[in-house]
Amino acid sequence: MPKIYLRAGHGGTSPGTAGNGLVEKQETLKHVLALAGMLAEYEVELKLARTGDTTVSLSASIEEANRWGADLYYSSHVNGFTDSRALGYESYIYTAPSAGSIRAQNILHPRQAAVWVKWGSRDRGMKRANFAELRETAMPAILVEQGFITNPGDAGLLKQGSFINELTTATVQGLVELYGLKKKEGTGGEPAAKTGKYIAAAGDTLQKVADRYNLTVGDLKRLNPHLADGTLLAGDIVYVTLPGEVEKEYAALNRELLLCREKVREFRELGRQIQLLSQKLNE
Repeated sequence: MPKIYLRAGHGGTSPGTAGNGLVEKQETLKHVLALAGMLAEYEVELKLARTGDTTVSLSASIEEANRWGADLYYSSHVNGFTDSRALGYESYIYTAPSAGSIRAQNILHPRQAAVWVKWGSRDRGMKRANFAELRETAMPAILVEQGFITNPGDAGLLKQGSFINELTTATVQGLVELYGLKKKEGTGGEPAAKTGKYIAAAGDTLQKVADRYNLTVGDLKRLNPHLADGTLLAGDIVYVTLPGEVEKEYAALNRELLLCREKVREFRELGRQIQLLSQKLNE
């Protein structure tokens, strides 16, 4: 079974570039989580460098992918530039690439680029660079720059759920071709996009997530019964396309875990306050 390592560029203390109300570390995670959600419908092993807004060093990701024995290292980034007119999609492989890296780029790049061009952006071409992610990985590796966050047009596309779904679907189709991936039994050929999801970060609200994916708060509540009360916790799973029953159950259990952790923090703080008060009384 093919093993694909997915790295959302930046994260945690490394925000990456920013512009037009977007931050690179959030956009790369959104892309990778949507991709992982769709790929979950297929016979493939996945490992994600991060699933939330955490700091994971580049060297740690490379080492993890090498140790795991991945068949492909896929790194997602978003470009930025001082001139806001710069726009478009581009992909990179190493300057002295393996045959596997060349094949991966030849298959994945045209599919992703076609989506950007269709939606009014441009294809900046297949490129090669001496990036550590491409040089030090022991397997075929590709780094994609999904548009320019500093360009209003590209940033506008990244804010649209329908665009993200189409881009992710094109990527999955490329990986299916690359590895001959087969649907898991019981999926019935349903569109993999039904598992698209977003992991809430601190400060997120349902309105913010709805705006990001071009949905309404009502849409999100219908897709996410566990969020019916309208609140959103950091770490909550928010489905942006129709989830299955198993996904709904998982999201509900995840919320229960988050609530339990919140209660534990509250009790610890209460215990700390009681201890301080006890010390003052005994002085």
